[in-house]
Amino acid sequence: MTLIREQPSAKTGGNPFVSHCSIKSGRPMSTLDVKKIGSGVFLRYGDVRLAFDTGIKGETTLLSHPHSDHIGGLRFAHDIIATQATFDTWSARGTEPVAKKTVLDIDDMFGQIGVNITPLNAGHVLGSAMFYLEFNDGLTVLYTGDFNNVDSLVHRAAKPVAADVLITEATYGEPTWIFPDRRKVYDSILQAASETIAEGRTPVFSAYSLGKSQEAIALLQSGGFRVISGNTSIDKVCKVYGNHGVSLKHYTMKSVNVPEALESGAVVVTSSLRNTLATARHQLDKKSIDRLEQNTDTFNLSGWTLAKFAERGFPLSAHSDFQGLLDFAKSVDPRVAYVFTDRAGVFSKHLSDSGINAVALE
Repeated sequence: MTLIREQPSAKTGGNPFVSHCSIKSGRPMSTLDVKKIGSGVFLRYGDVRLAFDTGIKGETTLLSHPHSDHIGGLRFAHDIIATQATFDTWSARGTEPVAKKTVLDIDDMFGQIGVNITPLNAGHVLGSAMFYLEFNDGLTVLYTGDFNNVDSLVHRAAKPVAADVLITEATYGEPTWIFPDRRKVYDSILQAASETIAEGRTPVFSAYSLGKSQEAIALLQSGGFRVISGNTSIDKVCKVYGNHGVSLKHYTMKSVNVPEALESGAVVVTSSLRNTLATARHQLDKKSIDRLEQNTDTFNLSGWTLAKFAERGFPLSAHSDFQGLLDFAKSVDPRVAYVFTDRAGVFSKHLSDSGINAVALE
């Protein structure tokens, strides 16, 4: 099986891999067409048509995880394929898919006409999946969605598999985005919590309600801190984690123990400090409200904290950093890589410099 370069055209800007490549396998030549559509990607190969993290009327969607930037337009999907944990966390965050649902387990192959589909662990959030496609003529494709190639306290790292075609994110696809060792980041977070409490203040850690909050709660819990969740959205997702075998212990804002916990040195994990304060004004006594409004230090938990313009905090990311993206792609060793997200152009150039034919889907 060989990949055949198409002749450059004005439409592709002279790059023959911008939207498609051809596969020769002893059968009539088929064309692989990969395009960025809405919040995700649409793939066509022979009679197979699949959407990834986006919805197209009448088509099947492979959903990697239910963060808001990956579920845009899914109301148009005919069928959504995902893990049970993905459907459960999606529901916990307040929305339900209207399409037909097909549940797959990680590493279990699912066959449909023209292609076998296997979800692989993506290491991003609970139930997050990459998708490995094996077409009838032997072509293989790996779609990553968002992924993390580093183990965390609550998620296993994603592992690369060899594929002819790689479709990959590039969220941190520039050399400036190199994260410190995760254990060092963990230690820094625990130290900040200890120092803030020693100063008589309440540390507040800001994190996404799905994935990052659960990692933060697990970390702070392991460090011996009493943890208060600042949002019902975090509470609901934590319950799903528990149902899938990840036990997380924390107080909710409605717990009768919150005032005493705040007074004795608890930490707060929130996905929205504004909502946390609004809830506090309805649930807590005046002393506790004043403490949350006037006597807190807030730390953002995000890879973006490496940038000078970001809020203070710690570079705890659910994504692979630049080196992780590059090493992962090299291990997949594709004949062509399609790159999406904001830094697609920059990262595709780095892939090309590394000897991988790469196309930015922008």
